[in-house]
Formats: sequence, structure tokens, C-alpha cells
Amino acid sequence: MGMEDILIPKERRDAVVLIGVDRGENVEFIKVYAVSEEKAEETLEAFLNAKGLFPADYRLVGRGSEEVGDRKAITTKSEEKLSSSLARLGLRLLSNGVLYLEGVERVYQLTLVSEKLYAKLRRMRESQGAKKRGFSLSISSALSLGLHTLVVNWRGINVEPLLPEDATLLREPSPAEVIEAMKTSPQVVVETVFPEKYFAVPFGVRIKIPPLSREEFARELEDRIGVQVDENMLADYPAELLNYRSIESIVQIFEELLKRGVDKEKALETAIFVNLGFVPSDFRLED
Repeated sequence: MGMEDILIPKERRDAVVLIGVDRGENVEFIKVYAVSEEKAEETLEAFLNAKGLFPADYRLVGRGSEEVGDRKAITTKSEEKLSSSLARLGLRLLSNGVLYLEGVERVYQLTLVSEKLYAKLRRMRESQGAKKRGFSLSISSALSLGLHTLVVNWRGINVEPLLPEDATLLREPSPAEVIEAMKTSPQVVVETVFPEKYFAVPFGVRIKIPPLSREEFARELEDRIGVQVDENMLADYPAELLNYRSIESIVQIFEELLKRGVDKEKALETAIFVNLGFVPSDFRLED
């Protein structure tokens, strides 16, 4: 099977490659079905070479033979469960054709995921494990307990609508201000991104809201501005800036630049650059 041949969708008798791609057409998932283990490994190698992909960027998460059963062919349509699972991860199922199974009793499969997808799946499993152990509690449920609460809001969500009626919300107050407020308010809720300031304050509840992942940040920003956001543009962003406040700021800068006649791609690049922080080309106060 040639390098060019393997990328052309067509009817096949020896092996087929199914892939899951994200919005940027990046290959995050690979599954090879073949008539033998040797053919599966040969097909995988040929596919990676033809696409210019590096084996080190992927993890082998499954391999082995399985019975064909009553399947007549393997196609994207026959793999409905796989398609649904990938869709829930934001991936689209594609293939390089149809593998016909006439006269075939067993097929060999290799399954690989990218390092990025592997990390995402691991976080999902850890989250599900915590829920099974009874460690899942919503922000509003925790706030409804009525105790003085520290909210470490690295994600930058709006917690105000979640507050009980008699709660007092303070944003980045001094520890002394918190102590004074606790004397008069039945419930003080402190919102911060610097929790170390309050190590000596007697909070009954502490809520830690993690920052957005770069993937989440890119998709949220993309939805707001209608322009595709490459995650590589966010490579230099520290975790403390991966929040909704940064997204709001970028959107405001982006819209202002559009008003000035800057094209969308350049406006996005500039807005991210300015929000991240930059050294001016000169230090004059006027243009």
C-alpha cells in the first residue's frame, strides 16, 4: 500500500484507517482494522508517514483481534458507537474507505490517541472517580451551607448569581477586612486568585475553581468571536490568565480593532498579544 494510496477513500480488502479529527483537522484518534496483526502495523506506519505524523505524539491504548460476527464491512456508518463517543469529545470520525469482510472471520485492531486526548480522557476518568467516591459538590450547593467561604476563582466565572441572599461578597479584600466582615455578616464569601493571602482566616468552606484548559479557552473564545482560534496562539499563556475575564478582555480588544478596519485574523492575533502583555516598541507617550 503506497503512501498516497492510503489517504484515498476507497473500497479495501486488507485494512482500513478510522480517525477522529478536531475542528482544526488535527488527528487526535486513530483506529486501524486489518485482516492480520502484521497488516495492521504496516497500515498504521504507512498512514503516519503519509500524514506526516510522529508516532511519539500518540499512545497505543488498545490492540488485539476480534470476531467479525455479522458485519459485512467496516465503515464510518457501521461504527456508530465510536462516532458518538468521539463526537462527545469534540471529534469527527473519518476514514480512508470501506473494509469489506467477505470471507474474513477475525480482524486485528490497533487504537491510538494523541497525548492531548489521552490527558483529557485521564482528567475525565479522575473526575468520574471523584463523583463515584461521593466527592462531587456543586458551587451553589457548597455556598448554600451558609458558612464563611473562600472561592479561589482561577476560571473567572461569575459567582455572584450563586450567592445566598444574606451572603456578603468581597473580591480580593485584605485579611483584616475579611475578619471585620465576619463579625457582622452571617456568611462572608471571599473571591480571590491569591488564596495564600488568607491562610490564617477561619473559612469553613474552601472552593477551588480550576482555570480553563487551553483547549477550552480556545473554543470559548472561538464561539465569542466567530474566528477559528489555534491553540498554539495560547502557548505562552500562564494558567492564571486562562479564564473568562481574559476572554472578555480579548473580545473587547478584538471588536475595537475591527472598528478600526483591522482584518479578523490580525485583530485576533493582536488582541491576544496585548492581553498577554507586551513590551512597547518605544516609550513615547504619543504616536
